[in-house]
Amino acid sequence: MTALVVPGRPDGAEVEAGGESTAPAAGRRRDVRLVGAGMAVVLLAWFALVNRQDVRIHFWLASARAPLVAVIAIAGVFGAAIGALAVRFSGGRRRRHGA
Repeated sequence: MTALVVPGRPDGAEVEAGGESTAPAAGRRRDVRLVGAGMAVVLLAWFALVNRQDVRIHFWLASARAPLVAVIAIAGVFGAAIGALAVRFSGGRRRRHGA
């Protein structure tokens, strides 16, 4: 079948002679990313609502109480920062063993 470009279509899609639209691959990738981001937001909101209880945190000299979701989020941020620093200071190189 022959694809026809329809002027005025904002997505730049082509229309088959039979009337079916073939969306460009970039548009599909964007849609998949948007759906994935939406699902991640919903899951994070659910996780936060489920983990609202307070937990006791013990430091070396003191202790405190905080919501569990905040403790997990702060630990995740610290872990990501430490990982990013490790990659940066290693130069992003991978070490090969044995060769």
